[in-house]
Amino acid sequence: MIKTIALTLVLAACSLSGQAVAQTLTEAEYVAIFSGDDVNKQKRAIDSLVLAGLSDPKVFDTLHAKFQASLPLAVDNASNDYSAWLLKGLAYSGDEKYLQTFNEIIAGDYPKKLKKYAKKSIPTLEQYKVWTPILSDKSQYAASQTQEVNVIANALRSDELELKRYAAKRMINHSLHAPYLLSVLDSELKEPRLLKHEKLAINTYAYMAKALASSAKPEYKPTLEHIAEHSSEKKLQKYAKKYLKTYY
Repeated sequence: MIKTIALTLVLAACSLSGQAVAQTLTEAEYVAIFSGDDVNKQKRAIDSLVLAGLSDPKVFDTLHAKFQASLPLAVDNASNDYSAWLLKGLAYSGDEKYLQTFNEIIAGDYPKKLKKYAKKSIPTLEQYKVWTPILSDKSQYAASQTQEVNVIANALRSDELELKRYAAKRMINHSLHAPYLLSVLDSELKEPRLLKHEKLAINTYAYMAKALASSAKPEYKPTLEHIAEHSSEKKLQKYAKKYLKTYY
């Protein structure tokens, strides 16, 4: 249940006015944005924190300071919404020190919307305690690749099914077909070590197969054909056959 709530919040955060955010920012740029007063830019930055792979605590300390400053001003729908966005962004830190902030909002005399997001942020924070070290593990980064590509590659190689699935969805929604990512996907699909007769596992590998197929690269067609014919899961075979027809 906790993971379901967490994933719901993560996915909800990935759309601002119906559009996913693909912008890649440096840690210094995040600090500058959260130090400033451009609300829309801050919301877009919070969206992008989902797969940012940040390791500098200053980013979230700056975000936390902005949230604390926003609280006395949260007097109407617009200002409450802004504070809720800032609160939501703190959950992507995976840092337990912000748990106190969430609990203070829940227990305090604050608007219902803030209490709602504080409650939702706790399981997301717990999720990111696991995810953040994976995403920010620079020992796995390839020097020739961008921060975004390296973070997504880390997610795809991880043992966290929800994280792998989200990374695959990110590739599909943003048409991310970097050769490095496709190579990682191909390797993961050839040796699906986490695949089992369980909904999340099947769904995760289905999205990974779709992400690979969406590139329409002929060199990956044999991998998809193998899944379509030989996967241990019939549903995954069905998905692979559908993607072959759609993209090839």
